[in-house]
Amino acid sequence: MRYNYGRKEYIITDGKIEQNIKSDQPLSQGSVVKLEGELDDSGSIVANRIVFLEGVKETDVLERIKANVRDSLRVSDEPILVNDEITKKIWPQLKELAVEFVLAKKLGRSILLRFHGDADGVCGAFALTGILYCKTFQQNSAMYNVKDAFRDMSTIGQENKPLIVLLDFGSSDSCKEALELIAAAGIDYVIIDHHPYNAKENRKIINPFGFADNVSKYTAGYLACEIAIASGLDLEKGRELAKIACAGDKSSILESDDSDVKKAMVLDFLTNHVSFGNNLDFYKKVMEKQELFASIAQQADESIEEAAKKALAGAKRVIEKDVEICTFPLDAIVRKGEWPSSSKITTRVYDKIRGEQPLICIGYTEYSVIMRINDGAVAKGLNANELAENVKKTMADFVKGGGGHAKAGAISVRPGFNREVLGELQRQISKSLIA
Repeated sequence: MRYNYGRKEYIITDGKIEQNIKSDQPLSQGSVVKLEGELDDSGSIVANRIVFLEGVKETDVLERIKANVRDSLRVSDEPILVNDEITKKIWPQLKELAVEFVLAKKLGRSILLRFHGDADGVCGAFALTGILYCKTFQQNSAMYNVKDAFRDMSTIGQENKPLIVLLDFGSSDSCKEALELIAAAGIDYVIIDHHPYNAKENRKIINPFGFADNVSKYTAGYLACEIAIASGLDLEKGRELAKIACAGDKSSILESDDSDVKKAMVLDFLTNHVSFGNNLDFYKKVMEKQELFASIAQQADESIEEAAKKALAGAKRVIEKDVEICTFPLDAIVRKGEWPSSSKITTRVYDKIRGEQPLICIGYTEYSVIMRINDGAVAKGLNANELAENVKKTMADFVKGGGGHAKAGAISVRPGFNREVLGELQRQISKSLIA
């Protein structure tokens, strides 16, 4: 809605065309109406009479509008950015969600997008906000909890046909209770994620792990870009965002260059410092200002490099069954909530020493254990997500949570038990290794 010469102006649609109308009578977003009026010189309809439809009439009109939208859409039958065995399997879900998003926009649905606070999540959010009107919030936890659910209910629960989109998080069993609350409140939700989950759970999830194992390289940001392009986002814009998303999560499905890697690092740096709220416009402005971007990139890289060198200096490196196990403490280097995080430092150490030798890097603090594993170590039987899950089971009293992908994972540790958890992780590694 907007004002035009003191009169309220709205956009209405029948699913085929959109038309401006001017009305003295207020209309709410998503209203289904029958109107009479006349065209003015600007091509807008000046409404003389408006009837709000309800019940069966409202439902019938909505179904006709939906049918018109579906008939007018031309969505590719094949994945657009990456066309392989996995993307072909997940494409029907991506395609259907693209259609649902177009319908949501046409029908004026209220949408809340909660995205994970890293480069992958931000790039996916950039893509989706390119085709949707929605409220956006950054989520720095991988868990969607009851507090988050109540906050989102209060934000859009009373608005028109609300829809919540969780991007790059929300798949884990720890989110189940909050999602049940959302559903009980009559709010639709969908999760776009690439972390392992229990596929038997009846949840609205688009996730490559529903089709195969060890498929975390199909990142949530990439999936969001496929959906957005299918919904009308410019192809090259979507490709650019998907490449940065993949660079941020070290995915090989799209070829990323040094520029993509640098952009991903800057987004990670920004999300680390700007923790909550709607920051997408701010992030976009930073990425567009070359001088500011270059300054942040240099600062971010230098701080990670310095921290990684300190970590390596205190590392213990051993070989077991042809796998190098590199372990290093991070408490003296990492400051909680500040850049660089323990995960970023562990990743940089991993990048500095990885080669042909099978390798697992383990960085640890009082509260966490971070793992990075290369392909050679995976071939030897190591899987970061499985290691985290096994430690959670064997040390339930000492561990708050954990998980990840085949080659990257983390364990959240209760204060005072990091040595015990680290010892159990090392036992699980020895148990998993193939001679």
